[in-house]
Amino acid sequence: MENSGFKKEEALAKLDEIDIKNINQYGFIKERYPYSLGKTYEYFSQKKGKEINPDLKEKIEDLGWQVFKKIPELVDGVYQVLDVLSQKYFLILATLGDPQVQEKKVQLTGLKKYFSVIYVLKYKNVEEYLNILKEQKLDQKDTWIVGNSVRSDLNPGLKVGLNCILIPTLTWKFEEEQPLSEKYLKIDSLKELLNYL
Repeated sequence: MENSGFKKEEALAKLDEIDIKNINQYGFIKERYPYSLGKTYEYFSQKKGKEINPDLKEKIEDLGWQVFKKIPELVDGVYQVLDVLSQKYFLILATLGDPQVQEKKVQLTGLKKYFSVIYVLKYKNVEEYLNILKEQKLDQKDTWIVGNSVRSDLNPGLKVGLNCILIPTLTWKFEEEQPLSEKYLKIDSLKELLNYL
């Protein structure tokens, strides 16, 4: 986009706007991100009065598909922490995204063996968390949610009345939200979790 004469910051802001709109419309399907990149290119081409180059648009969309081919980078200490916790607790992984993509990531990273149940959700919200509690016959007061997103992990967990631990990380505009209350524990790293659970 920058090479086509579009300002980087402006392009990233517009991509976020278009992508969030598409999340709200389609959820976290894998086609959404490449589509959003293509639509961002179209927006700026039209804004600058430039003709849309189909080859360039395809190249830009291909960048979006590359995201799904990478092995995810895991946070430091994840295997050590999950090894300890999986021996003490019934662990559930609830993740957002396209089921095929997320299942492949879980396989490639070797995380599957640590979890008794894995949910790939279209949205992380109160309804989804209540469904998990009901399906797994979990008591809210004895259930902990650990996550890195205020919007997708912390706030739905607080609304449901779960014990919540937030491990903040750099995130993107979709996840920006203020905590609903101060009734949660905030820690700096996954390894610190072992001091509390």
